[in-house]
Amino acid sequence: MCVGLFFSCSEDNASGFSENLSTTTVLETINAISFDEDMEELISETLELRSSSSYARNSESADKGPKKFNGDKYGDCATVEIDEENNVKTVTFSGTCYGKGGQSRSGTMIISYSDVRNEAGSFRQVEYLDFYMNDVKIEGTRRTEVVSVDENGNKTMKTTVTEGKMIYEDGTFKTKNSEMTRFTYREESKKVYSTLTGSSSGVSTEGVNFSMEITTPIKFSYDCSMDGKMKKGKVPVQGIKVTTDGDSSITTDFGDGVCDSLVEVTKDGEVETVDLKNIKRGERFKNILKSKKKKK
Repeated sequence: MCVGLFFSCSEDNASGFSENLSTTTVLETINAISFDEDMEELISETLELRSSSSYARNSESADKGPKKFNGDKYGDCATVEIDEENNVKTVTFSGTCYGKGGQSRSGTMIISYSDVRNEAGSFRQVEYLDFYMNDVKIEGTRRTEVVSVDENGNKTMKTTVTEGKMIYEDGTFKTKNSEMTRFTYREESKKVYSTLTGSSSGVSTEGVNFSMEITTPIKFSYDCSMDGKMKKGKVPVQGIKVTTDGDSSITTDFGDGVCDSLVEVTKDGEVETVDLKNIKRGERFKNILKSKKKKK
């Protein structure tokens, strides 16, 4: 499986895909966005755990041993070691942990954070140690700083990823550096939606240099149901991003707010509606391919 919410990986990259490199690049940039949303939730819930918190449950006393997430949300083998003196929390997924959201994780995340939390200037930083999500190895440093918090608790945060790498099962890998700004809107202390803006650049698994820019904020709804399952904050329902590799570019439109996995992809004037649940990395967009053949 791939990291994203909807996409699968193709283990056969010899599918003539070199004729249309942008398809892989586009799917991998969406994959990375979905991963970042999932990671943001995991980090936030980890930071909520305290050494004496009733939110954490453990067979030992509340002040001893590793903590576990409430309800085994990230799998029953996920634990958190808390070092409050040094402001470090170590999340370990022993073996392969299957969470309630269907994602699998293994390896270790080391989270360091500031003394002050949820205030402008506060931060948290994540480094990965042999960490995998859905069989994709994640590397790099992820740092998030709080830019502002308004009187209603709406928060703006900036996240930078340096030397990021996603290594797929077939040995290919994508690298990236990115800077994203996330705004989270709340009503009565409950998250309603978040929006994401920013850009990234790197090299795709096809070895193609790419850049990605969110030209209209991507919106994630916290009240979406898909296939009968709630996907809180993980479903992109609105927004536009433009991915450029070499001399070509593809525009991806996530829609007008409807909770579904459909996106509208545009390249060279050709438009195609794609269901992200049904397309794999290594496949090609059909209409775009037909357009290219007509022009030859």
